[in-house]
Amino acid sequence: MVLTNMVRRSAACVSLAVAQALHTRCDRGVRFGVLADVQYCDIEDARNFAGTEIRFYRGSLEGARRAARGFEAARLGRGLDFVAQLGDLIDGQNAGGYGALKGLPPRSKQALDEVLAALSTPVPHYHCVGNHELYNFEPDQLMEGPLNMGASGKLYHAFVEKGWTFVVLNPYEHSSSLPKHTPGYKEAAKVLTEKNPNPVLSDEPCNFFEGLKGEGLRFVPFNGAVGEEQRTWLAGVLERAPGPCVVFSHLPLFHESCSWRNVAWDSPEVLEVLREAGNVVAVVAGHSHSGGYALDDHGIHHVVVEATLTHETAFGICECRGDGSITIAGEGSVPSRVLAPPPSLARRLA
Repeated sequence: MVLTNMVRRSAACVSLAVAQALHTRCDRGVRFGVLADVQYCDIEDARNFAGTEIRFYRGSLEGARRAARGFEAARLGRGLDFVAQLGDLIDGQNAGGYGALKGLPPRSKQALDEVLAALSTPVPHYHCVGNHELYNFEPDQLMEGPLNMGASGKLYHAFVEKGWTFVVLNPYEHSSSLPKHTPGYKEAAKVLTEKNPNPVLSDEPCNFFEGLKGEGLRFVPFNGAVGEEQRTWLAGVLERAPGPCVVFSHLPLFHESCSWRNVAWDSPEVLEVLREAGNVVAVVAGHSHSGGYALDDHGIHHVVVEATLTHETAFGICECRGDGSITIAGEGSVPSRVLAPPPSLARRLA
């Protein structure tokens, strides 16, 4: 299995020059920019809890500006239809409840305004809900505020561009970061109580992963669930889709693209919906800062975009073409790739 994954990963990775050449040779399809986990906070650099990565909290703002310059160049060049921002735009420490800013007045709105200004480009931006959004804001604030996540009345929605359907999932429909009176919190509390032996719902610090193994590693508070209601909605969207589909989610949905530590609690159930539909070319996610890629057995590409927080430059320009394929021209730490459509979809589009 490890060897298979290595082959799959290398086969899907191409040079930036090849990806750009593909863009040049083909008629223009849907083009969008993508970035993940800016996680901006005006504090000094620091390592994560495990000590495995350095986070450039203040420097991530410049990383966002670099991405915006790349998106603007794409818009002025061959055009850009939208930007997909995959969540965790600002860090939870901005809320003043923990970390370097603990006990200080919240600066969530100020930080959000600063990073949105850094990312400003004259194309639509579609924002995914990340765990750090929920650390900083109530769900109503996310739906009604500058992130404009609630155009559909929910924190998930879908839209169509040139025959392609794009789905923005909310993998925190069930989350322990939601207000405690909400059904989403109650469902999350039930799951975490059943699946995680540690006191993860209390305010006392603990190792979330102690005693967890294998698939069970996903049941930690910084992950969440899509939930049955949203899965039913997703199945309906995919069934009605006029052509190929792309799914955006802060949380990855396939553990081989990252690890079991970083996927949605109900990722197996969500994957079943995607695979049954047969028209999903790719799931594009964030959350796992080192990034990743895997091709599942149904031909769906699972792309995890490297975090701006931990990489000086990390964004990509994606083009969805009429034959159901997607090219990704990566910049900085984001690899360039060519994503072929699943065989069943390719036959339908031929």
